[in-house]
Amino acid sequence: MTYFTIGSRADDEGLLCTALRLIRDTCHFARCLRTGRYDLVHLNPSIGSKAAMRDGMLLLMSKLFRKRAVVFAHGWYDEFESKLRRSRVFAMVANRADAFVVLGSEFVFRLRLLGYKGRAYIHGVPVDDELLSDAATPAPLTTRREFTILFLARLIESKGVYEALETYRLLKSKYSFLRLIVAGDGPELEPMRSRCASTGLEDVTFTGHVAGEKKCAVFRRADVYFFPSHSEGLPISVLEAITYGLPVVTSKVGGLTDFFLDGQMGFMRQTRDPAEFASILERIICDRPLAARIRAFNHQYAADHFTGSRIAGGLERIYQAVLEGAD
Repeated sequence: MTYFTIGSRADDEGLLCTALRLIRDTCHFARCLRTGRYDLVHLNPSIGSKAAMRDGMLLLMSKLFRKRAVVFAHGWYDEFESKLRRSRVFAMVANRADAFVVLGSEFVFRLRLLGYKGRAYIHGVPVDDELLSDAATPAPLTTRREFTILFLARLIESKGVYEALETYRLLKSKYSFLRLIVAGDGPELEPMRSRCASTGLEDVTFTGHVAGEKKCAVFRRADVYFFPSHSEGLPISVLEAITYGLPVVTSKVGGLTDFFLDGQMGFMRQTRDPAEFASILERIICDRPLAARIRAFNHQYAADHFTGSRIAGGLERIYQAVLEGAD
């Protein structure tokens, strides 16, 4: 097996460097296809403008060299999808794939709307080994009076950042012991800070981007994970929160609808209303036995479903079916 990296290597990459890197990566990919003894190519694009065009070209190259190709769509951008529906180009390229893998049944339906007629599989993604290891022994439910809500995502409007702040404001007016951690970076960071200052939310902690030990630390500090996102593929942060045994309160988005057990893992709603989210969170804040049951269930579910070996085994079965030409 060979892992092949294609795409930007730095945030500040200039236009000339981007063009040269794209040419170099493409030539390297073609050379690997021509000289290597590979039976199958696995591509990991997002259904977004740059990744779709780049990986569409790689898919066509793979078929030119008579390789089986599996496309695993990890991200899905609604605005770009609406543009694709007005063109037949996506269907013409996508139907060259031997199979598509997506993160939920919703995306199988959306692939069909875009004109894809081939085999489609639903598959999850693993949680990082470092987090799995750190969460192996779940922290006990806090007995302190303080109760911490965690929001972790890129700080953009579509992640529900302002719904999260307004929900917290509503709850804080009733429960002074609440705390909110906002973990992540993005263009809405400073506007969110300003919103907190203007509404008197002085105890919101903004951590900036977290990874590794810092990410483990914010999950361990939290009592509940709150994720009112507008649109997702399969949000890794929700899987990570479940791994730590946190009750999850989330909007009904993407691949979550295929496995999330409402009432057992937390609560999932088709809403953007902060008042409704506040009411749901209040149940977890006030009912500690309920929170404890959810924590135990989530920790065990993650151990059974989110390991790398389990995910890898599922992908191997997909590869085998594609190579054998099975349905």
